[in-house]
Amino acid sequence: MRLSDSVWQGNFGYWQNNFIHTNLLVIGYTAWQGFESFGRGIVICDVDTEVTHATITNLDTVLFTLQYMPSNLIEFYLRSQSTGSLVISSILPVVTTYNPHQDIVLMLKAHPQTEINFLHQLKITPLDCYEQVCKRWEEFQPSLIT
Repeated sequence: MRLSDSVWQGNFGYWQNNFIHTNLLVIGYTAWQGFESFGRGIVICDVDTEVTHATITNLDTVLFTLQYMPSNLIEFYLRSQSTGSLVISSILPVVTTYNPHQDIVLMLKAHPQTEINFLHQLKITPLDCYEQVCKRWEEFQPSLIT
């Protein structure tokens, strides 16, 4: 769901696609690791709000943290974040029915905005992402230790 007329579009367009593309391996790694440990759920990515500034480029490092929220805790988490009932009721069915072997449900948060992305039928699966990160652990280690 794309929010209209908000700071999210302040980067001369839609920055989320580029952010997801750049960080897909660690997002997929988190999704697969979470699924293996807890079952279906959602990857939550807290993004430094600097990403919304027009001066950000593909070469800039964007700080973010990732966590995996199992499906049985999502409603409680969203309510604690003051997420509206309509948003919650639209997210929960997706989380219970997505294919964790091929899809990722991703929540991007850049204060004060939140966006839910359903990454469907990915060319590189969450398991592939997990395996790639494990093979190249030194490359990803600083961003995965939180």
